[in-house]
Amino acid sequence: MYIKDIFHSNTGVSQYRLEESTSEKAVLYTLYGQNELYEDLTGVPGPMSDRKQIRTEYKGATLKTGDLIFSTISGMATIVTADHEEYLFTQNYVRMEPLNTPIEKKFMAYLINENPKIRKQFKQNLQGSQVVRYSLSLLKDIQLPKLPSIEVQRIMGDIYFKQLRLRSLKQRVADNTYRKAIIMLQGVN
Repeated sequence: MYIKDIFHSNTGVSQYRLEESTSEKAVLYTLYGQNELYEDLTGVPGPMSDRKQIRTEYKGATLKTGDLIFSTISGMATIVTADHEEYLFTQNYVRMEPLNTPIEKKFMAYLINENPKIRKQFKQNLQGSQVVRYSLSLLKDIQLPKLPSIEVQRIMGDIYFKQLRLRSLKQRVADNTYRKAIIMLQGVN
């Protein structure tokens, strides 16, 4: 079984089609990027200052809470949280919508991100010699292992996302402890 057998996958809008506008009809969109993907993956918010926004008359390609999204830049997948609802996604991201097969989206993100056989398939077929990109066709042609029951998928997906959040929070504590120690050492002089 392949990803294309379970999901309808489509990329977002080309950034070249997004023209800025000053029209009253234009909508201010925030673009979904790698920082937002990381926040959705870890459940830990980042700085709001580096959000990219565009005012345009373009309509469409916005994300919904619960969307399974794949980055063609990092090769990572996550589930969109309510914090990023209505963000505009570009051709650097693929929205994966389940067809008729029962599949837990968090489990699918776990498989894409962590399964060694899937990672090996990606590595063997990457495009680009200097700038690595994961293509939509590559994603669709990834062969999946035998899937466990939907209940096991749900449990594994929940554990995976909770572990990512825990790891991220521990890293934040370690970083803050380090900064505090450095500030204290600087005060010794």
